[in-house]
Amino acid sequence: MKTRIKELRTEKNYTQEFLAAKAGINQTFLSRIECGVSVPDAGLLIRLSDIFQVSTDYILCLSDQRLPSRQPANAAQTFHAYQTHISLLQKLNPIQRTHLQHFLESMEAIY
Repeated sequence: MKTRIKELRTEKNYTQEFLAAKAGINQTFLSRIECGVSVPDAGLLIRLSDIFQVSTDYILCLSDQRLPSRQPANAAQTFHAYQTHISLLQKLNPIQRTHLQHFLESMEAIY
């Protein structure tokens, strides 16, 4: 992982200072990550994934494919995902639906 972050940073010609500022961390922490002394948390991994437009799996060296972090799904995948979600929603009882609605409203306030 340490080498992937450094490789991605150097490919973009980013300095450590620039990437650290863009990711919302300090340069020392980024340096420690690149040296393998520190490990980024999940939130930082997601931010780095967005900055470099690669998957978190690529950053974590779990994959050698540089898939975009949020690849657009094709229509068939999207339709299948909606069908799955609707099927799950239909199985909820009224109380569960109310809880889900409250949860989604609270998430909406965060984002």
